[in-house]
Amino acid sequence: MTLLIGWAWAIPPGAAIRGHVLDASGEALVGAQIAVTDRSTGSVARATADPSGSYAVVGLAADNYEIAVSKPGFVSFHRQLTLAIGQTLELDVRLALPTVVQTVMVRGDEVKGATRMLSQADIFKSTQSIRVLNREQITALSPVAGSAQILSIAPGANVTGYGNTGATKSTITLNGIQQGWGGYGGFTTSGALGITFDGIPVADAATGLWQSNMFPQSAIINTTALTYGPGDPAGRWYTNVGGGVEFTPLQPTRHMHGTLSQTLGNYGQENTAFEFSTGSRRGWSAVLAGGHGSGDSFRLGPDGFTSPTHDEAFYGKTIKEFSAGAVQFGGYYSNSAGYRPQVIPVLAAAGVASNGAANGPNYSQEASGYYSTVPQSSYSKFDTNQMALFWAKLNLSLDPTTSLENDVWSEGIHRLHNRLADVFAPTAIQQEYNNPYTRSFGDRIEARKVLPGNTISAGGYYLHSFYNSRANFFSAAAGGGESVANVGSKLRSSYFNQDLYTLFAQDAIRPWAWITLTPGLRYVNTHLSYSNGIFNDFQFAPGVVVPSHCLLDGNVSSTPGNITVQSSACDALETRSGFEPSLNLALQPLPWLSVYGGFAEQLKAPQVGGGGGPFQAVDPASYHLARAEYSQAGVKAHFAQAGPATNLLLGAAYFHLFYGDQELDIGLANGNAIAANASSSYNGVNAFVDADATSALHVFANATVERAKYLNFNNLSSPPFNGLPVPYVPQSALNLGAYYTLTAFSENVLVQPRVWYQYTGAQTVFDNSAGAPSSVAMPTFGTLNLGANVPIHWFNVRFTALNITNRKYNQYEYISSGGYFGTPAGGYLLAYPGAPFTFYITLSAHF
Repeated sequence: MTLLIGWAWAIPPGAAIRGHVLDASGEALVGAQIAVTDRSTGSVARATADPSGSYAVVGLAADNYEIAVSKPGFVSFHRQLTLAIGQTLELDVRLALPTVVQTVMVRGDEVKGATRMLSQADIFKSTQSIRVLNREQITALSPVAGSAQILSIAPGANVTGYGNTGATKSTITLNGIQQGWGGYGGFTTSGALGITFDGIPVADAATGLWQSNMFPQSAIINTTALTYGPGDPAGRWYTNVGGGVEFTPLQPTRHMHGTLSQTLGNYGQENTAFEFSTGSRRGWSAVLAGGHGSGDSFRLGPDGFTSPTHDEAFYGKTIKEFSAGAVQFGGYYSNSAGYRPQVIPVLAAAGVASNGAANGPNYSQEASGYYSTVPQSSYSKFDTNQMALFWAKLNLSLDPTTSLENDVWSEGIHRLHNRLADVFAPTAIQQEYNNPYTRSFGDRIEARKVLPGNTISAGGYYLHSFYNSRANFFSAAAGGGESVANVGSKLRSSYFNQDLYTLFAQDAIRPWAWITLTPGLRYVNTHLSYSNGIFNDFQFAPGVVVPSHCLLDGNVSSTPGNITVQSSACDALETRSGFEPSLNLALQPLPWLSVYGGFAEQLKAPQVGGGGGPFQAVDPASYHLARAEYSQAGVKAHFAQAGPATNLLLGAAYFHLFYGDQELDIGLANGNAIAANASSSYNGVNAFVDADATSALHVFANATVERAKYLNFNNLSSPPFNGLPVPYVPQSALNLGAYYTLTAFSENVLVQPRVWYQYTGAQTVFDNSAGAPSSVAMPTFGTLNLGANVPIHWFNVRFTALNITNRKYNQYEYISSGGYFGTPAGGYLLAYPGAPFTFYITLSAHF
């Protein structure tokens, strides 16, 4: 909050206090309550802010007073002051939003039909484990953060990547279950988290994959909500094995407002972002937001190459309100592109040189530098990820107890991995042109009926997806090209058409106010067809002999050739279906205490595409739907006031996940894949606490302990590996921090310092020498971060310093088989280092 004080003329005989109550952006806070207490007599004079935010408390005697200004959802303002005879004190008050996780930054009243953000009460009463990251937390992390960096502070989340901006790709795990691919191998639960944007599913329906750099601009995101486990049937999508993540963008509001910001940081990083809300005009309201970022990597080659990246994202949404509901239309586009630095050996390994020569300079963190990478002439790969999404929603109130929602959407995803040079790869495949794409559309409908003792929800969705896995590993020197295969090339072009049908029903039964029991059932049906497209999409250089293999007859009809074709020659069609039961319970024995638990199942189609998987490397007739069985039990406590603290929310939950019948397609950085099947188990506890310890101090903490192991793991070419830990699942994690608000410069300027610490415990790595998990663990690491926010009138200055101790650590390590750098022996560790100390400054203007 910002306090502006000015003295005005005397109006005898009584003194007065008058002014305006505003939010941080200058919007009037109509209905704010003002209480002025005479500290001598205890008498209280009250006033209410009008639609313009104005208030006036008159007829006050000369004395010592305390003024309190409050409005639900904002941090209350308190100040002691003294009034002289006839004095009128002009006091404009800006109320800040509390930084507790459930609070949403809204600069004006939300309109009907806007995507609803969960309140503390919603989370407290829910039968699920839910964590919400609000706008303040998102903004504080980093001004160049993308979706991966946002999720890094959530309980049970682990983020690994090769960069620290929204333009770079990361792999994310939640309670050990994976989503996204950062361009390296060893993760074994691909695409098993549900991802939505404004309630619309965005994970590729065919591959299950969602790339984190599809949301590179955090300024567009208002809140991020995480549901642990599959959740209730009505909110579940096709990849919610480990949970669901909802990225809720900025929503239209009733009042006009806007923000423009500019960020500068180390390594040439800069970012420009904007948002603008039109306010409500004749029932229509809209919001536009977007941004552009660019910069260099903290990795540096001996030739001075800095692996630059850039990204841009734009979003718009409009809502039309009417008496029975609202209709809305939205659109989103993002483009993230850049050079990807090479993985680096941790210790010097024989035969690994930065120029690929037998006796060249050794390339490793030990020899060439912790943050070094190879020169651009040795390795140059430019990655591009593009996404376009359009959607419409209709919300209807059929009567006071019956509502209907219908969502339709269309999504396009295009990825391009253009490897221009790789001296470490075999001569025939030193270049790569990998350009898969997906086109999908869907329709979801849900009806809800509220009865005296229960709320019934029923509906379903249909989703069609068309996916092409096209990629060519070639050598221009040998006559190859982006769409031309040379002798020794490796290529694929598989076409997948997938139809997903889902029906669901659930009933939230409340026989008494202190109990909620929600049984549910979901039916899923997946229909997947495959065809080989290599002869349509590629030409072949002279001398090429094209092999073929047909998985449907056990490769009996395979014919030899002098290139590698990862697509099967035989077309195929498979259909699978099943039921997913669930039962969740919440008890509230005390007004501030909730005890909850439940069980849910989720079926998931195996991942297709890439360099392997069903239809390409595994007989499609043998595949089955993976089944996840998720159980949880937890406790939550919520206090509006607890001593000096307010908005206190804390909780802990135990979870157990059995993930059976997994068809694993473990992608490797060289374009190959390891096919395996497995069953695994995950057990752990997530805990959190959030509180405004005082009106000026907010504290938070998130903690996780977990154990994850493979009950069985068979890579189809070696003896089973049973009982080994699931790689890249930290055994413990902790993040905690505090935000403080203080006044400076004669109390006319606020300063909001922040400090937070993020710790990641031991996690095991994948061993590509064995093609299986290992017991080798990465070192633990933690980073200490500082920030400060200074709002001044209509401007805001924010400082962010990450990893202030300049701690050297690796986010990712991997045991190489030797193939990545072409060495005769493997067994050495490859790594991606985490970012060193980085500093940013952001200037914003609000209106």
